[in-house]
Amino acid sequence: MTRPAAAAPRRAVGRPSNGEDLRAALVAATLRLLEQTGDPAAVTVVAIVAAVGCTPPTLYNYWPSREHLLREASVEGFAQFRRSQAQAASTTTDPVDRILRRGEAYLDFAFARPSLFRVLFLDRPVPGHPPADVEDPGQGLAELVADVSAAMAAGQLAPQDPLSVAVGLWACVHGIAALWVATPELPHALARPIAARQTAALLTGYGHTPTRTGE
Repeated sequence: MTRPAAAAPRRAVGRPSNGEDLRAALVAATLRLLEQTGDPAAVTVVAIVAAVGCTPPTLYNYWPSREHLLREASVEGFAQFRRSQAQAASTTTDPVDRILRRGEAYLDFAFARPSLFRVLFLDRPVPGHPPADVEDPGQGLAELVADVSAAMAAGQLAPQDPLSVAVGLWACVHGIAALWVATPELPHALARPIAARQTAALLTGYGHTPTRTGE
């Protein structure tokens, strides 16, 4: 009498075979949904697991709540923003040029990914709670302060509190980016020239003298 074939062992629900890959996929899917919807409330557990092809218990195997996953996804979003800042600044060694290129990259990120910019910088994935495990709440402010300090050391800016100067420059560019993201009917062609003029005016006020062409 032929024995029936042994049944394949069943994997416990919520216990993925490749945990790290699935965990990363869940974070990536959550960030993608945040950007697609522009609304953290719309990024439900059902939508997340459907995008990855797993079950809710799998998600809860890694995070105790949806909010924890949203915060981790926002950390990854901010990491992408900071990488874009670092890449822009790495193209020059001149401190003032680095400051200017950081501002340009800030606008590039906001205008290329307005929904994600709005969620990360204006709405927050979990209202009232900053992203977890982020040492720099300014999301790149420390790097900007370093460039401002270097510009002061090089005599390009007047000696003063680097943090105050960095926050002033950040507020200028962030305000323009946020205004255009929140008001898309504004003429898009005006944003960058306005940002350039306002940043130049601030730098002049902080003691920068632009080099004249031909000198």
